[in-house]
Amino acid sequence: MPMRRDDSPLYGWQIMVAAVVGSALSPATLVNVPFSLFVTELQRTFGWSRSAVTAGQSVFLALLVVSLPMAGKLVDRAGARRVAIPSIVLYGTALASLSLLHGSPSQYYLMYGLIAVLGAGAQSLTFIRVISAWFDRQRGLVIGICMAGFGLGYAIVPLITQALIARWGWRCAYAGLGALALAGPLPVMVLLLHDAPPQSGPQVSRRPSTSEAASAEAHGHGSTLAQAARSLDLWLLAASFLLMSFALNSVQSQIVPLLTDRGMAAGTAALMLSAIGVGSFPGRLIIGFTMDRLFAPWVALGCYAAATIAVIGLLDHPAASAVFACAVAVGIGLGAENDVLGYLAGRYFGLRSLGQIYGALLSVYLVGAALGAYVSARIHDATGSYDGALRLDTLAMLAASGLLLPLRRYDRGESTP
Repeated sequence: MPMRRDDSPLYGWQIMVAAVVGSALSPATLVNVPFSLFVTELQRTFGWSRSAVTAGQSVFLALLVVSLPMAGKLVDRAGARRVAIPSIVLYGTALASLSLLHGSPSQYYLMYGLIAVLGAGAQSLTFIRVISAWFDRQRGLVIGICMAGFGLGYAIVPLITQALIARWGWRCAYAGLGALALAGPLPVMVLLLHDAPPQSGPQVSRRPSTSEAASAEAHGHGSTLAQAARSLDLWLLAASFLLMSFALNSVQSQIVPLLTDRGMAAGTAALMLSAIGVGSFPGRLIIGFTMDRLFAPWVALGCYAAATIAVIGLLDHPAASAVFACAVAVGIGLGAENDVLGYLAGRYFGLRSLGQIYGALLSVYLVGAALGAYVSARIHDATGSYDGALRLDTLAMLAASGLLLPLRRYDRGESTP
């Protein structure tokens, strides 16, 4: 019997490399992750309140909510390559231009909004769509490898950003992040990103399934966005990821000012932000591997439990070593959330409109992220502490976990000999 392509260790290597590099240096890691490092810098430079600075991140996330479904539709119709490459060029240039801020909040919000719109095609939905077209039987593992790139970015980008701020200031840091977007993923996408495997040669990558649904998925069929919207599973996923995103991104976006308010040095606080990536990187590989073998919502619940305990632990004002452990656990939760979202969108709704469906779910996720960051900052401005925000985050995480329990079983595309 001829070897199937997904049985070969080299099958799809170029897609995995492109996805890892694109994820590690994506708008999520170059714009959203290091945002908290700029909060106090912009406060000192322009005299803005903390909530006014944090509103820039909320604008970024809110406009992603609008842009991602449109980007998903473009990816479904034109292909990932034709969308991702111009998106990287445009958002990288816009990100570098933040170095030219002159103190106008309107300019600041406009630039973050522009980055969101221009960078929508370089987000995870593009890579999830390509991976789902190339892989079926090992899709969970490959999504985990792809999403591990985000973990790598979470770990490295804050350290690079803090070093640039400490040495040359926040303006140079913005310019450097824009340059990273252009110098890193752009040439990799040009050389390696392809929308679908070639049809000639050895047997195609998908392992044939005995189920009619899996067979339809293998040929790019499945639900439209309108059909998916009539499914209870879509609404359970949307509600769960909205709440979990609210909580985890609340912690991620404010962890540096939270810790510096408690007396921690800025460099050490940046290390704690990187610890989120330390948890996310290996966690995503393990989660991806496990999702191919276990019911994915169960995998998510285990990770969410660890993250919930970590957020509760931050309320006790722990020592630096304990903060590091809490940050790692938050990273595991963030990794599980994004991995599971992309995986379940493909399993429940197929490939036909995966870009649009995943884009819509990712938009809901980003609504939660935008609200979590802003509400956390507002609670701090009103009370002088993040403790109230951490308690609210804990309640949101418990509710999000409960919403995963009614999800129906899906077919994993197992084959017969």
